[in-house]
Amino acid sequence: MKKRSGRGRPKGFDQAEVLENAMRVFWEDGYEGASLTALQEATRLSPPSIYHSFGSKEGLYRACLDHYQGRHGSPVDAMRAEPPGPEGLRRLLSTAAAEYTSPDQPAGCMISTAALTVGPQHDAVAGQVAARRATSLGLVRDYLAQARRRGTLPESADPAALARYFGAIMQGMSVQARDGATREELEAIADIAMAAWPVE
Repeated sequence: MKKRSGRGRPKGFDQAEVLENAMRVFWEDGYEGASLTALQEATRLSPPSIYHSFGSKEGLYRACLDHYQGRHGSPVDAMRAEPPGPEGLRRLLSTAAAEYTSPDQPAGCMISTAALTVGPQHDAVAGQVAARRATSLGLVRDYLAQARRRGTLPESADPAALARYFGAIMQGMSVQARDGATREELEAIADIAMAAWPVE
């Protein structure tokens, strides 16, 4: 029996390329703003091929989030490369400033400010992105807890509250980048934010 045309993956299907192009649509337009037409044009896949390969628009979005994190990493990774202490947090913010304003990609962070306001029919999408943000926040909290044990953060400091503070700074930097802030302007925000590092 012949297969129906338009189903399955087309010849030359390159999943990494498809995800890269779809990722940029979601990054620029958000989940709800990314139309199937725009995704089809960016990926050069027909709607049946998109659904056959990823199950749904939501499935494609999840795959794009995985691709984003795998390809772009995270400022948190840069932080964790430093011994627990203020230098790591400064590197976290500096890496974010550079990433969020890179001329080679859409401005801001795809995850920091993704799906913050979606209709109730997309609560599952919002929950998935929030879970990724929570994971990153947890890594910052754990890093700060290590800094406190190491003595580079005062014993009186609250790692959880401090992690939320720096998380809020990074989300704000992402919004500022979307609004056109330069790397230098975001670095200035980072300098001010580091003044909140507790001292005895």
